[in-house]
Amino acid sequence: MLMKASYRPDRIKKISILLIIILTPGWIFFQCQTRPADSDPGASILLDESSLFAFDDCVSEVEFISLESPKDTLINLSCSIYELVISDKLYYASRCHNDLSIHSFDWKGHYIRSWNRKGDGPEEYPALHGLLVEKDQMYINTGRGRVIKYVLPEFEFLQQIPIGDFDFVPSISMITPEKFLISTEHTGQETEQIFHIVDLQSAKANTLPVLSLPYSGELNPGMLAKTEDGHLLNFGLSDSIYQYRDGALSVLASLDFGERSIDPADFELEGGVFIEKVLLSQDYAFNTGHIATSGEIFKIMAYGIKRSPEFDSDNLTTFPFYDVYIHPESGKKKI
Repeated sequence: MLMKASYRPDRIKKISILLIIILTPGWIFFQCQTRPADSDPGASILLDESSLFAFDDCVSEVEFISLESPKDTLINLSCSIYELVISDKLYYASRCHNDLSIHSFDWKGHYIRSWNRKGDGPEEYPALHGLLVEKDQMYINTGRGRVIKYVLPEFEFLQQIPIGDFDFVPSISMITPEKFLISTEHTGQETEQIFHIVDLQSAKANTLPVLSLPYSGELNPGMLAKTEDGHLLNFGLSDSIYQYRDGALSVLASLDFGERSIDPADFELEGGVFIEKVLLSQDYAFNTGHIATSGEIFKIMAYGIKRSPEFDSDNLTTFPFYDVYIHPESGKKKI
């Protein structure tokens, strides 16, 4: 099911956004807040418990769009691990149970058709780590340094695109048909530059000067979101949201978790001790690395802004995750 929400004008000066969310039993609610209108969009944004408002104070209207699968089919639309592309149509790809089927729907939620070319052949995709749709072409990131290009709606194989000799490429975004922005995986305590501009014509990669933090890869190694005039970059534990636009990299917003910010010394801890202290104690708040956009709004997911009274380390749905919506141009923030 998809949800369209509009926000109360008295909270955000009549800014409305389209939120498209696959609702599952463990979906995370969000709350909202504003910050001073004269604040710099690139300035520090405080994310703490005092920022929270009730959901009803932020949302004036909610419209649900139900994705309808054909009767007597085994199409799985309840997978919690999925890819969703919003274009002239809605494209949903399930990654549960290694299914990797791709389904298309119109804007009323009516089913159109499905495709599946999972496999190890030259015209197939062995894994699915992101979809891009540009006009009548679909690009599938295999995560293995290759992108498979198909023509819609027939899903005819068009091209296998090599994007570099990387162990794992979790996220890609298109700058032009001949140039991609990608992220690469990083795990462990070392810092590493994880974002690259890949030029297909020259077969060269230009690495951007953004360093990951220790244990960033344990959350999200590097995530990308395309905007109308550029791209946003984020990764686990980052205190900054980066923007790549017109060939230049800048900090779009800095995140301040106040007294619940992670102590830099904690990054020297061993993995298990770090997880126990930073994640399971609920004493710290941080950016998980997710990034998404809708019009002028961008969304991240934060952890630990407020403690969860029902916290159970064996039940992920009780963890204190919050979706945070930020409108940088107007200086508005919604948690």
